[in-house]
Amino acid sequence: MIMRPAHVTIVVSALFIVLAVASIFADLLPFLQNSTAWQALFKPDETRFDQIFFHFSTLPRTVMAFMCGAGLAVASGAIQTIFRNPLASPTTLGVGAGVELALTIFLVMAPASLAPYQDIFTLTGGMVALGVVYLIASGRSNATLWLILAGMIVNLLLHSATQIFMLFHQQYLDSIFMWGAGDLAQNGWDSTFYLAPRLVLGIIAIFALVRPLDILALGDDTANSLGAPVKWLRLAILTLAVFVTTSIISAVGMIGFIGLAVPATLRFLGFNRSKSLLAMSLLIGGCSLLLIDYVLRQFSGTGGDIFPTGAATALIGAPFVIVILRKARIMPDGNANRQDHPADYNLAPKHMLMAVLFAVLLIGLALSLMVSLNEQSQVIFTPISDLFTLNSTLGDRAQRTLAAIVCGAALAVSGTLIQRVGHNPMASPEITGVSSATALAMIIAMVYFGFEGRTDLMLIGAIGGIIALLVLLGLCRNFTHAPHYLLLNGLAITAILGSVVRIALTHSGTKATMLISWLAGTTYFTRMDEVIAVALITAILTLLTLLARRPLELASMGADQAMSLGLGISLFRLAMMMAAAILAAVSTLLVGPLSFVGLMAPHLARIAGFRLAGAHLIGAILIGANVMMVAEWLARNMLYPQQLPTGLIAALIGTAYFLILSARRQ
Repeated sequence: MIMRPAHVTIVVSALFIVLAVASIFADLLPFLQNSTAWQALFKPDETRFDQIFFHFSTLPRTVMAFMCGAGLAVASGAIQTIFRNPLASPTTLGVGAGVELALTIFLVMAPASLAPYQDIFTLTGGMVALGVVYLIASGRSNATLWLILAGMIVNLLLHSATQIFMLFHQQYLDSIFMWGAGDLAQNGWDSTFYLAPRLVLGIIAIFALVRPLDILALGDDTANSLGAPVKWLRLAILTLAVFVTTSIISAVGMIGFIGLAVPATLRFLGFNRSKSLLAMSLLIGGCSLLLIDYVLRQFSGTGGDIFPTGAATALIGAPFVIVILRKARIMPDGNANRQDHPADYNLAPKHMLMAVLFAVLLIGLALSLMVSLNEQSQVIFTPISDLFTLNSTLGDRAQRTLAAIVCGAALAVSGTLIQRVGHNPMASPEITGVSSATALAMIIAMVYFGFEGRTDLMLIGAIGGIIALLVLLGLCRNFTHAPHYLLLNGLAITAILGSVVRIALTHSGTKATMLISWLAGTTYFTRMDEVIAVALITAILTLLTLLARRPLELASMGADQAMSLGLGISLFRLAMMMAAAILAAVSTLLVGPLSFVGLMAPHLARIAGFRLAGAHLIGAILIGANVMMVAEWLARNMLYPQQLPTGLIAALIGTAYFLILSARRQ
């Protein structure tokens, strides 16, 4: 549904421009009152701090905000036109994460002599990430949806790799973290002079290709029939859009969702021609980020920003994704949707397969306790007699291994419930915002209110997860026949919550390192009494769920069929979702918000042929426990004596699995 009221468009555009100009005059007002505005703008008095601060901090920051907003909006507008997808942007397609990883590696490892080649390095990172996303999504029956899913997978993979570098280079931790959160603060004109010529060249080149953009917007078949070299045009425009994005990220860090929200909104207002869309995107994008940054500066002091601009922008811009989802009909119909469900295979009789998984778990537990690696990557065997002495090393090893197994089981049950009740095999507590909400609730409780008791944090986290699920179900209540709305709305909620997490972490002070390690998913901070408590909660909720396996089977058929068979679907769905949120909360408290375990375990169980609800739950538990056990052993031994976060290893395993799955289903 496209809105075309011309007067509304003119009024909204004029309002943005007037507010942006007003914010600039508000900064200049003190100098206008004492007739020193010209001096503050061009030649500040070196004895006046207010003039120096305005000329070398406020003014370049204002210019930088406009340039970044304009550049990101133009780049996203071009990408959305090429892919004909209102949710496509450098943020959602992995470009930002690829640039962030490439630049982090460059800053940490590259010698100073390679500094002139930074642009080439970051451009390569962004293009490689976008290329992987495009390869995963191309050839799909519903490429529009898979483009976003592939972007999600690549984003998680690259963010995991970036966090590994951050954790191993603590001396750069604060600066990399603030840069990753998006920092427009300036202490001179150097960054502005660095960025301006790159943006001017990139944007002019994109505007020079507006006619090919209009042809590409008609679709590949039509463009080919008109004689357009589709592949080369797409590659050229994508390269320019990624170049603009990488230049901005290199200068100020990640500025999320401003590029996505502005051109998508303008398109709904009726700007369908590329020339008018890009021109208005440049103007409105620049004014929007300038206004957001001006508001944020009012809460900042001379000591720095209270809110990172990039994180705050994502917090403001991500809700636009939810609005776009309610307007854009990009979801598949019922027949197409079934193509995204995993195929079932009869690998072996179910009881035999369960016995094998259980045996692998027991053998793996024994090997995890008795086998380790030293600094030279040599295998070290722990004598069996030491297993009964429980010395500190072995006790710590057992505690961390059991914590990983318990969390794998808890997340597997949580993911299975969300997938079956939500009738969506791609949903999970990590992707639907439950894990992010749980982590955010705990961080706020620790940082702002001083809660340290694990029981209190567990309860607070569970409440946060339940609220996130209720919000998600409310957003999707009118789209029960398009379950992928659950997934995409969950991604938007996760982005919003992730932005708030970044803002909260900037206020965490000395707790930042510990919290970042915890967010990466580490078993280092666990205690045996907590492991036992989480195991008991998981066992009780799993038992209750198994007792309700028949209603769960009915709920898996869809709301209409379940209601026709007499199941009160609303209350049952709420109860199952609350159980899923509690399980996600307790596992998050123990190990942190792990990625992909709650998605991968039930997904693999379904592929293995565990179709009925009870067997699906047990199979997912065994698979999740095994995956987490392996991830914990690898995290503990791969770079011994340094310790990798278990969550990052699990994320790498999960993304590798889905990349392989995607390649097989091309």
